[in-house]
Amino acid sequence: MPRRDPPVAPMAGMRSPKAGDAVIESLRRDITSARLPLGSRLPNERELAAHYGVSQPTVREAVRALEAMGLVQVRHGSGVFVRGDSDYLVATALQILMQMKDVGLVDALDVRGALGLQSARAAAKNATDADLAALEDAFAVLGDAAKLRDFDSLIAAVTGFQVVLSRAGHNELTAAIENVLVSLIMHMQFKVLQRRGIRFWQQRTTEFQPDRRKILDAVRSHDSAAAVAAMSDYLDHQRRYFTDDPELATLRLSDPEAVRIAADVEFRRDA
Repeated sequence: MPRRDPPVAPMAGMRSPKAGDAVIESLRRDITSARLPLGSRLPNERELAAHYGVSQPTVREAVRALEAMGLVQVRHGSGVFVRGDSDYLVATALQILMQMKDVGLVDALDVRGALGLQSARAAAKNATDADLAALEDAFAVLGDAAKLRDFDSLIAAVTGFQVVLSRAGHNELTAAIENVLVSLIMHMQFKVLQRRGIRFWQQRTTEFQPDRRKILDAVRSHDSAAAVAAMSDYLDHQRRYFTDDPELATLRLSDPEAVRIAADVEFRRDA
């Protein structure tokens, strides 16, 4: 029976000390170019070693590096799989960057705000009937915040409206980055100040409904100028809460508490 090459790009044998780096780079290109599709299983260690002309320990180290990057997932007993969650990759890269650069929470809010204005404009222009229905549903969930009786439900609902709006703009890059920033900011806000109690956060969530209504109405009318103006008001309203609160205004995303909260954030995939 003829030998079948693994589904990765062919390369000449690599025997230099940089062989492991070359394996990492080759597999990274295969994953990002979809030669190895999301969710697919990589060839086994022996096959990869033979394909690249390196030792199995070199392949093992390369796989560990790719796992640390968030590009693959090792399932013991099953093999190594390309991660099927692109939002996770964006989240990992952004969180590392923000922590290394000692970014403040308000700084992250400002970047999210710039993207939010772009998303509102794009949503007014590009939103489909399905997008509008999803946005209306997300708004309705927030209409009765008293039914959202735990922090995770409140965070999911508040995040949900903003992420649905972003995705209605149909710019995949903007939506992916904004998804990460919105999810992170909401988790930080709610969980850093969790001791204030669920009723406090239910009330605050309700306070923003008039802002959300204006955004929704403008998007439904396909009025880009009105959508941007409504989003600007919403963002200004939100930013005041952050800058007026000493704990949020001074929070750095490299702070131990912020790192702990960020590690538990789950990013929406269904919006």
